[in-house]
Amino acid sequence: METRAGTHRLAEFRAKTDHQLEALISNRLERGLFFARLLLDPEVRERWASMDEFAKHAETAYREVARLMPVLRVRAAERRRLESRLLQLREILDCAAICAGARVQAAAML
Repeated sequence: METRAGTHRLAEFRAKTDHQLEALISNRLERGLFFARLLLDPEVRERWASMDEFAKHAETAYREVARLMPVLRVRAAERRRLESRLLQLREILDCAAICAGARVQAAAML
């Protein structure tokens, strides 16, 4: 009887932990996407000198989420949603890097 209660308690704890981890991952993704989108905004590029900081925050969010995803236990639909957001973040970061490289090359030609 005691073992069953302990197992039930452990399952409750695991469910709570999974929920907290899902919230953490979701928040990190949103933060990373926020900074990544700033990298693509021409007005932001003109006004802010700290684009490297924006890129650093977005890359950090990507790495953290990519590291945490394998241990997350959620429904398949939620996993697909989070993986899709992670892929979106990676694509924005790659695009921002390409755009930044093109701007550097254009400036060097002047």
